[in-house]
Amino acid sequence: MWKDFFYFTKKERQGIIVLLSIIFGVFIGKFFFSKSNEDIKKEEITFTQNQKDKPNEIDTQTGINSDKKNNDSNLKIIPKPFDPNSEDSLSLVSLGIKPYVVRNIIKYRDKGGKFKNSDDFSKVYGLNKSDFERLKPYIQMTETKIIKEVKEMKEFNKIGEKQEKITLGTFININEADTSMLKKISGIGSGFANRIIKYREILGGFYSVEQIREVYGVDDILFTKIAPFITISENDSIKKIPVNQYSLDKLKSHPYINFYQAKTIIDIRKKRGKVQSLSELSLLEEFPQKELDRLSYYLEF
Repeated sequence: MWKDFFYFTKKERQGIIVLLSIIFGVFIGKFFFSKSNEDIKKEEITFTQNQKDKPNEIDTQTGINSDKKNNDSNLKIIPKPFDPNSEDSLSLVSLGIKPYVVRNIIKYRDKGGKFKNSDDFSKVYGLNKSDFERLKPYIQMTETKIIKEVKEMKEFNKIGEKQEKITLGTFININEADTSMLKKISGIGSGFANRIIKYREILGGFYSVEQIREVYGVDDILFTKIAPFITISENDSIKKIPVNQYSLDKLKSHPYINFYQAKTIIDIRKKRGKVQSLSELSLLEEFPQKELDRLSYYLEF
């Protein structure tokens, strides 16, 4: 056989050698580099185990596990009283609040926003109505230092100061009165007198006697007692808010303007130059008609 090999021409012999080399190379390569099915299965098991052992990624802003964000069904909803101004992100998620909504809450708080009541919480971007109604019974604003001070003032007012009190038929204008005049009203001591004056300054003035209800510590019983002695005048001066000049912080410092409303005003100014009128704000969902009605006494365009 090998003798016959030499009867081929030189080119034919070279071709045969190359072909044999290729066949031999393929055989050797398959032997050394191919993996058996058993080897592949072992690698798959190792990869799966590594994935299980790998720590889950954590959202650096909310601290929420990435797997939990992608699978809400794994979250155990635990109804409990909570304060949206101080609750951490994991606790909020445990209440059944979607992770992206929790991020919005954290962002709002980080920028200085504060939820004054449950209605404020309902305006969180992304929080749907059904979730809010489910959570509403559990919303409890933590008792702040101011509220504690008001309670102390109530106790002080119960003791009272000996002060000459006005009688029915005499009225005191709450936009003009100082603390000594307010203390002439039965039920108002130094504590409430100072609180009314301070709220008047923050507000910019009262346009209605009913606004006295908004002063910390003034409940229905106290309001009913003092209302017959207080009044306002159509000529009373109310400090206006220059909507197109105030910064975001100054806008949201007013009791009737929350963070989202202030930001909306700033955004309009950036896009259009200025806010033209109250009617322009009435087209936006951030400004319900009821809130616009009371704001109308304070806004200046």
